Amino acid sequence: MSLAPWNLSCTRTAVAAAVAIVVAAPALAQNTTSGINGTVTGADGKPVASATVTIRHEESGSTNTVVTDAEGRYTARGLRTGGPYTLTISKGALTDKREGLFLALAESQSQDVQLGGGTQVITVTGRSASDRFARSSMGSSTSIGARELSTQASINRSLQDYARADPRLSQTDKDRSEISAAGQNSRYNSITIDGVRVNDTFGLEANGLPTVKQPISIDAIQAVQVNISNYDVTQQGYTGANINAVTKSGTNEFKGSLSYVFRNNDLSGQRFFARPDRFQEPPVFKDTTMGFTLGGPIVKDKLFFFAAYEELKSNRNTPLFGPIGAGLTDVGITQAEIVAAQAAAAGRGFNIGTFSTTGDLTVKDTLLKLDWNISDDHRANLRYSKTEEAQPIFPGFSSTTFSLSSRNFVTAKTVESLVAQVFSDWTARFSTEVKVSKRDYLSVPLTNADLPEIQLVYTTPAPAGTATGNRTLRFGTEETRHFNRLETETTNVFAGGNWTLGAHALKFGVDLEKNVIFNAFVRRAKGQYTFQGADPAALLAA
Repeated sequence: MSLAPWNLSCTRTAVAAAVAIVVAAPALAQNTTSGINGTVTGADGKPVASATVTIRHEESGSTNTVVTDAEGRYTARGLRTGGPYTLTISKGALTDKREGLFLALAESQSQDVQLGGGTQVITVTGRSASDRFARSSMGSSTSIGARELSTQASINRSLQDYARADPRLSQTDKDRSEISAAGQNSRYNSITIDGVRVNDTFGLEANGLPTVKQPISIDAIQAVQVNISNYDVTQQGYTGANINAVTKSGTNEFKGSLSYVFRNNDLSGQRFFARPDRFQEPPVFKDTTMGFTLGGPIVKDKLFFFAAYEELKSNRNTPLFGPIGAGLTDVGITQAEIVAAQAAAAGRGFNIGTFSTTGDLTVKDTLLKLDWNISDDHRANLRYSKTEEAQPIFPGFSSTTFSLSSRNFVTAKTVESLVAQVFSDWTARFSTEVKVSKRDYLSVPLTNADLPEIQLVYTTPAPAGTATGNRTLRFGTEETRHFNRLETETTNVFAGGNWTLGAHALKFGVDLEKNVIFNAFVRRAKGQYTFQGADPAALLAA
């Protein structure tokens, strides 16, 4: 099917409000922050009103202060994911302190406190499994924090590898990094980073991403949450799973990392083929990934930066088939026949290239993030990221077919995103988040020739020990890349509020998304020619 280029502009606006019948409010925000809530009581078990609750993020010096209501309840929202945090509750001469608190992404941790009997210092080193079913939970989910990300192995350094820690997710295609939630198609999943969807907007890729890997290095990820049956009103855009991640931020200490990952066929096991029943060595390949991260203060306790860069190189997609004498699986076409085809094309005035399967897949990820503690009640961050991918494509290689270099091409992709967020606590009962983001995606083929696609089909018997039947030599511009360009621009504006009303919480907001899509896909726009016979090169020259 061939389509003329078209532009599509669509806008989706969602206005939503929900009342959560819970004792304490869940964490505000579009699943990019964390929260703490609880009830303060005295030694007699009665609620303590107007107690001061201070939450301090030790690594950045960020401080949030709230006051308990008449029922002793307090809620702090819009907090950085992770920790450690120190929670201090005081009322008159009574004080309670809890240290070493770590907050999971998009969850509000419950910390009930009883004041009385003097000062208490409690160091928290873990949490019970029952916290999964706390009163502030918003459905079932799996949280993966910084400790799990740093200790669990991931060969592909991919969010999908960590998301499969949730037993409801399964890998349905290893080569394409395809995962399914509860048996559904992988394209029903939503992948968000800092509250911005990084899905393949057009739905072409099985892994659900616009590139072969997520557009941000795993070393820049602070925490991950997997949602399947979440009933938070801000959750939208998926019917499978939401793999939600948040990026790291700078702290008052300069911290960085260097990484280098190497893998080749010697580090891979044999492959089993049922037909015939045998094991086979994997194809020769080499993958390398190198990167760094660096974060720290620009102004201590006030302004921070975090930067990350990662580059992947791989020759894993090198074809296994070729002409006789190339050291690959023989297709049954000789070097002399290639020379004859080149001469025939030159006589027509064009160059069809040579047999070549060189070229590495490269993916470069760049990220820069700024965090600003405006005051105890207001916090903002700005994040820019860019992914550049160049994937060499060798089309038309099989046991009976191969192509010359004029038909090879490189798929060049660029993904740029910019997201700004502001978190504000206007009162002890009302807080807001405002987020504005923009994402640009471009995919274009870089072809080696401006020609029609030409096929030479050899009908003579193939040399012994090679392919049987007709064999095909292809060159020129690959038929589906004669006129092909895909470009999307996505703009999102989100504003949400969380208002605590006694034992209840009201969450409401507006979400505006605009997508502008340009798609050009015209097959065979430059023509396609087939020459078949005992000497198809002679037919081309005639």
